[in-house]
Amino acid sequence: MVHGLLQDTHNEFFIQRTVTPDQHTAALSAAPSQPQAQFQPLPQSTGDSNATEWHKGFKVSMQALPPNVSVSIAESILFVGKAVRVLQRPTGPLKSHDLLPQSDAISFAHALRQLQQQEVFDQIGFERTVEVIRTKVTGQLWQLVVVHAELPAHLAALKNYFLLAKGDFYHSFLAESYELMRLPPRDATAEGDLTIPFQQSALKSTADQDPFFQHLKIRYVKAADSSEAAQASGGKKKLLHVPKYDKWDDVFLEYHVDWPLHLLLTPQVMAKYNVVFQYLLRLKRIQIDLESSWAVMRRQAGRSRDLPLHTRRLPLWHLRHHMAYIIANLQIYVQVDVIEAQSSVLSQCIANAQDFSEAERAHETFMDAVVTQSFLDMKAISQMLEGIFSLCQRLCGFVQRDDGSSDTDAADPDKIAGLAAEFKRRANMLYTLLQSNKLQSSQRAPYLRQFLLRINYNGYVENEAVRQLRQGDAILRGNT
Repeated sequence: MVHGLLQDTHNEFFIQRTVTPDQHTAALSAAPSQPQAQFQPLPQSTGDSNATEWHKGFKVSMQALPPNVSVSIAESILFVGKAVRVLQRPTGPLKSHDLLPQSDAISFAHALRQLQQQEVFDQIGFERTVEVIRTKVTGQLWQLVVVHAELPAHLAALKNYFLLAKGDFYHSFLAESYELMRLPPRDATAEGDLTIPFQQSALKSTADQDPFFQHLKIRYVKAADSSEAAQASGGKKKLLHVPKYDKWDDVFLEYHVDWPLHLLLTPQVMAKYNVVFQYLLRLKRIQIDLESSWAVMRRQAGRSRDLPLHTRRLPLWHLRHHMAYIIANLQIYVQVDVIEAQSSVLSQCIANAQDFSEAERAHETFMDAVVTQSFLDMKAISQMLEGIFSLCQRLCGFVQRDDGSSDTDAADPDKIAGLAAEFKRRANMLYTLLQSNKLQSSQRAPYLRQFLLRINYNGYVENEAVRQLRQGDAILRGNT
């Protein structure tokens, strides 16, 4: 607790190592050069050892825990020891800083020595001393991470790029990469192909003046199934489900995390950021594809003088409008009602935090809220959205292949009617699922109602669901 050292050759102390320095070094040297998981972060030569030690290096041994030391106090002692090790081993620009003043270490040692000199173990005094030391150390750690390492600025950068808050950059990037992403990716060169428009878009937007943009790298690693990502939670793996769109779904971002931000921005946290990034990017790409289809249809309508042929395409126009309505309101809900609202709460919590633990809890709560309120942890909703995404893609394909003649899919009334019927069915199923008693009575109810308000603010989705239900009832009555 004073020097951050664990000298226990016989494993008698209740704080024990789980990964020795030699084991960690061997693991790093044996690690393959290619990523094993889709969301592997960039190499961190100065922070890898510290990050592993902080998260996995030590544990409380319940078998060795003395009867007069509670689990919570043991956890506090473990936290203090790890924090002292971090504060006494600064790297990078902070290497010359005195992050834990010598006067504090002396006062910690003096307080513990006074307890040691007592004839009878003073449990209350011991717990009070541990908590006093913990409060002091966690405040120093907060100063290091939040102030010196500029945590709020890094969180703003993550929001800008992973959560697509920097609109001018992504508008430019998606425009620059539009023709590229219309074609299937070439596995050998896809990442390099994307890097060019990614860097060009930074030069054409406010990202050019952003010092945090240099921490970013766009990646493409083909995965067996990128629609599901495992998220560690309480020792268990919780699957997150991202609706698929096309073969470019395996695009993700890497963010170089400097010391000591690895204490907060763990690989698991960055993987969760990437899950949300992929979801938002797919929504944005679908929206742009639908807008591009509208532009193509407008140009064809302006050139065509064949009124009957133009009339046959009107159902396609109406269907595209209904699809754009669902996608646009879904995107607004996630970006505004979820991300912006939760970002405001996070900023306030970070500003009011007095120690590192509060900042850590605030960030964990933020990411959990973004994932949960975006319904990425609900496979049923993700499957519904995936079906809608697929139908949007089919419509855009009809439009792109439309040469203005009467022989194309865009002018085929049966194909358009079938596509429209399937879209209405899936949209109604989504609305019905969101209206289910199980969801309405759960903890999701408040933001579920907000989502329903977005997609049904003019009553269109509800009216369509009721109309289809009545048609189904009429068919049943006719059959009987």
